[in-house]
Amino acid sequence: DDDDDGGVEEGGGGRRASPRVCLVCAEQDFAHHARVMGKLGRNLRADVSSGALAVVDALATPFAWCADPGASGQSRGTMGGVEAHTRRADASGLDGARDLFRAIARALGDDDDDGDAVVVFDSLNALADGEPTAADADRAVPSLLASVSSLRRGSTAVVALAHRDACARDGRGWLDAARRRADVVVSCRALTTGHATDVHGHVSAEHRTGRMATTTTNGSAAPRRVDARFRLTELGPKVTRVHV
Repeated sequence: DDDDDGGVEEGGGGRRASPRVCLVCAEQDFAHHARVMGKLGRNLRADVSSGALAVVDALATPFAWCADPGASGQSRGTMGGVEAHTRRADASGLDGARDLFRAIARALGDDDDDGDAVVVFDSLNALADGEPTAADADRAVPSLLASVSSLRRGSTAVVALAHRDACARDGRGWLDAARRRADVVVSCRALTTGHATDVHGHVSAEHRTGRMATTTTNGSAAPRRVDARFRLTELGPKVTRVHV
């Protein structure tokens, strides 16, 4: 959004407030993200000061994100939030996900707000690795994503980073579940032929539900999958679409 526009966007219904963003730092700290975005011309510290960006630091006290679990007024025995998106018999062992959900809810503010929100997770692997077992991760991570998606009266978009190559073969249940619920899956992979000067890897965007796919001028649906090559530079990636 334009800095001179007061945090609003133009749309078919006129001017509307930009969505509030919550960044969940579980793999890289906020300073890392501030440095990277600074190279792209975005001042995250100014966004935090203005209230446009909220940060949940899951690195400060790893896997015990909520210092006061009862602060939300909800007892641990109540089925709500994260527990509401898993089978009742599986509700045990979700303390970490529950506490993180509450921290995100507090960071975004009033859940009766009709405004939109975006929650960015960096990364899901760090959250899954914090669970005692792979089975716990397979319950906690999908339940957390479902809970955050329905957190507010307005729409809440979830953007989540995950490293498939860092998952054990028998520990990908949570990742497969996250992919199944995603509207769009963006995959990055290195060149199979090795490093090249002008191309560093491939990226693909798979529109799984059509909710975010644009249409062509004749009204037909956009391609289900878009492929491109990318080259990493100091000022960000340079992407060239591959037409197949």
